[in-house]
This record gives sequence, C-alpha cells and structure tokens, in this order.
Amino acid sequence: MIVLPIILLVIAIGISRFALQRYEQGVTLGARQTVPGALTAAEAARQFLDENEASDVKIVEHNAMVSDYFDPGRRVLFLNKAVMQGTDAASWSVALHEAAHATQQGEEKKALLWRLGNIRLARYAPTVIGIAAIILAFVKRAPRPALFACGVAFFLIAMVNAMSMAVEYNASQRVTAWLERKLRRHSEMLDLFRQILPRVAWRDTGALIRSPMYLLFGVLPVGGRLRPK
Repeated sequence: MIVLPIILLVIAIGISRFALQRYEQGVTLGARQTVPGALTAAEAARQFLDENEASDVKIVEHNAMVSDYFDPGRRVLFLNKAVMQGTDAASWSVALHEAAHATQQGEEKKALLWRLGNIRLARYAPTVIGIAAIILAFVKRAPRPALFACGVAFFLIAMVNAMSMAVEYNASQRVTAWLERKLRRHSEMLDLFRQILPRVAWRDTGALIRSPMYLLFGVLPVGGRLRPK
C-alpha cells in the first residue's frame, strides 16, 4: 500500500519539475537576445492585441509572486516590471504568450477558464493537502492513509493540469503566426522564438512543485496583491 502513493508522488513531482525546466530553458534561451526594433515587451503586446481585435485589453504593471498573467474576467494583462520593460526575446515571449489568451474566444475561452482553475488548484491545494496529511498522520496516528491520500491527490492535480496544456500551446501558436509576419526579415530571431514559445507554455504546469511559495508569497501580504485593483 505504501509503494503506490510514493510512486504517484514521484510522478506528480516529476511532471512539475519537467515543466519548470522547460520554462526555464526557454527564458534562458531568450534572456540575452534583444529583439530587432528594441520595442519593450509591453509595447509588443499592445501591438499584438490591437491587431487581433483585443484593443479593449489593458496592460497593467503588477509586481508580485503571481504576475505575468491575463485576467479574462477583467480583460487585463498583468505584467511585472522586468517583463514590461524588457526588450529581450524572453520578455517578449512571456508577454505575448499571455496576451494571446485574450484572443481566445468561444470554446477556446472555455478551455482557458478551465485551465486557469487547474492552475489555481495546482498552486495552492498541494500545500493545504500536505499540511492536512501531516496533521492526520500525527493526530490520528494514520501515516499510511495520509500518505496514500496525499499521493493520489498530488497525482490527480498534476495530471489534470498537464491535460489542459492544449490552451497554452494554442496561445503560443497564435504568437508565432504573428511574429512570422512582424519579423519575416529576421529568420534567426524567428527560429529563436519558435524554440522559446513552446517552452514558455509549460510555465504553470510546474505550479505544483512551487505550491508552498505560492501559498506563502501569493496569498499572504508579503507577496503583494494577488488581484490588484
């Protein structure tokens, strides 16, 4: 009985770790490459939104643990200062990828909302479940049931999160198509974006492994406002 939850925990953590590595690889690839024209990532995102029938979306600076995301309810793209002002390919990729979510409508928007729910679950639930499992193990003296419940819960959260990745790839594909028009004279830069954007799509699939940080710095006052005004 004890082997199965351990295997499930390892799989869940492995999926999350792989996702974070993919994202970090993408950011590293583009961090030192300035995009021709020297537009900031916020300016590039503004152009993308205006040219894709999303002029109503506001771009707002938001520096906190949870940032660089599109809020479909308020139609606001929140970016931290470093990304907003960045002229490198990594900043562009993050800003444009999140901006692309604003162009997803109909069934794609439904998929986005489902995806956002999965991300929130992956950010906060694992830590809460882990704390509950520890309390159960000590108070009820039931370490095996606690470990089993924890392993199954972590595995399900990681799998559901990974299964909703299609909406992220769709966003990156939208950005790639736009960049192919904007940077058609810069083939090397386009090739770089084609490497970065699929990796950027993996960012929030790695949320589970950072759950304690999200709970501490995303919810408590020390991490800044989770939902700025």
